[in-house]
Amino acid sequence: MDTNIKALFKSFIQNECNVDELKQVRQIILSGEYLPEWEAAMLETNVQQDTFSTSHFDSAKMYSNIRKTARIDTKPFKMPVWVGYAAAVLIVVFIAYFMVLQNQQRDDQAKIAANSKVNMVSNHRWVKLPDGTSVQLNTNSHIEYPENFDGKATREVTLTGEAFFDVKHDSKHPFVIHTGKIITTVLGTAFNISAYRPDQSVSVTVVRGKVQVQDANRILAVLNPDQQFEWKGGTQGSKPKVNIDANTVVAWKQGDLILDDITLEEAAVQIAERYNVKVTFANEKLKKCRFTAAFLNRNEIGQVLSVIGDITGAKLELKNNEVTINGQGC
Repeated sequence: MDTNIKALFKSFIQNECNVDELKQVRQIILSGEYLPEWEAAMLETNVQQDTFSTSHFDSAKMYSNIRKTARIDTKPFKMPVWVGYAAAVLIVVFIAYFMVLQNQQRDDQAKIAANSKVNMVSNHRWVKLPDGTSVQLNTNSHIEYPENFDGKATREVTLTGEAFFDVKHDSKHPFVIHTGKIITTVLGTAFNISAYRPDQSVSVTVVRGKVQVQDANRILAVLNPDQQFEWKGGTQGSKPKVNIDANTVVAWKQGDLILDDITLEEAAVQIAERYNVKVTFANEKLKKCRFTAAFLNRNEIGQVLSVIGDITGAKLELKNNEVTINGQGC
């Protein structure tokens, strides 16, 4: 291996060549020789600068492409100086372009890897998805969803069991729930899905907005508020959609206290209704403090007040069936 040629290639790749050296590199590449020296220079430059990704980089193909780019004048030593500069610039531009392309590919792969990560939440609990959608899971249920929805045309999750969805509106990115063979699609709405055995039965009930239910072949139903559709697996088919009081279907979640991005003033109303207590503010400024918290039906009022106090910095005290909220404000 000609170490001088390799050193010249390294200087070229690092954009350190003078005009004469650029002409020399051009002639060497046009000759089609010294490919081993070129590949060695690419590898060593990569080690030193971490500029290229060798796992995705074809140095021989790049060498061939540069030869095609450089072949703008077959008589380099008779050409005006500015033509030599032009040839050199074309080669350097090609290098720069390829570097950007490789970096972009690495970035894209990193995004794909991030989007491929799947989170799974199980049992009776509340979760807020990356897009802001709120999901209340019933007992013995679980949901799978990606770490983020970036770059995806749809926001897709998979549910087994029962859950109440309050979907963040996004007309450009429909929200899709997979329950066995059944697919439920919405833009922004609140509804309940029961699919403990999704291969046998899936029930969808709409509280607010509009929901479309389909299988792999066709749309099965379009539901409006207080309408329910039930799909049966096997040969049982599906039942016609029916009008129903949706509140009776979602009664299971009423025992939970979901305080999603609300003010302390709004939370005080819910706490008063849930625990049959009176709530007063000793400091009016605290009323506008916003926070997010979720409590299941097993949480006692003492736990609720303690957690809200930790989150907001307020002091919530219960005495003689009255909660007093005090503090410095947020």
